[in-house]
Amino acid sequence: MSSLRLLTLNLQHCLPARGSGDAGRAPDAARVAALAQEVGALAPDVVLLQEVDRRQARSGGVDQAAVLAETMGMRYRFAASVAGSVTGVRLPVRRSDTARGYGVALLTRLPVTTWHVRHLRGSGLRRRPSAPWHSVRGWTWDPTRVLLAAVLRTETGPLTVAVTHLSTAPDVARRQLVRSVTSVGALPGPHVLGGDLNLDPAAVATTVDLDLLAHAPTFTNARPRTQLDHLLGSAGVVPAGPGTAHHLSVSDHAGLSVDVRLVGLEKGARMSAGQ
Repeated sequence: MSSLRLLTLNLQHCLPARGSGDAGRAPDAARVAALAQEVGALAPDVVLLQEVDRRQARSGGVDQAAVLAETMGMRYRFAASVAGSVTGVRLPVRRSDTARGYGVALLTRLPVTTWHVRHLRGSGLRRRPSAPWHSVRGWTWDPTRVLLAAVLRTETGPLTVAVTHLSTAPDVARRQLVRSVTSVGALPGPHVLGGDLNLDPAAVATTVDLDLLAHAPTFTNARPRTQLDHLLGSAGVVPAGPGTAHHLSVSDHAGLSVDVRLVGLEKGARMSAGQ
């Protein structure tokens, strides 16, 4: 294997991007199918997705990760951070692979040895200095997030790739990032951790000891000014080229890809299997 192409994308449940011909329309099966063509054209080997809907009314009841994986001929796993409806009563996540929910997904062309899931505690009800869309009178609910990892088989040995979507509160996101890196580091290495971390590159670099594999502004998709989406690598994962931002037809985030080479693979301990 000369190189491996990684792609991370916050889907925003396939909401058409601002400035696109479909802006303002609700996402549906046709939009997911169109996105699969766009992503497939980038030829990724591993795709890390966040803000993924599974059978939600707001996105046409589509199992978005399943449709994307099937269209691109990839293996996949979905892990919920929210069970049931995202617009109604939110149920406790008893199974990460719930039949209906919202969360993250990982798609891969490589064989998967094991899947692993960890939940990342949020701070619950908290007061924010600036009120985001989901706040009421300055109070906001900071929910539990989820970390999904796969141990992949490569020609040179095991590789662990993990995806997550961290809190919008920087202090909470930092704690969740540290826990994510610790959990992923217990799996066979080397390791890649990616997703919408809601932290800029400087904050990531001062929080964990992983290499930033790709540098490009990803937020917003229409007017990229900062990088919230990241692909991080441990020793043994080396960029084979510059990172690239992809301004696709969905989401308020751009996608981010990078080609990497795997060197000096070593086996590590194993995190206990998730749900």
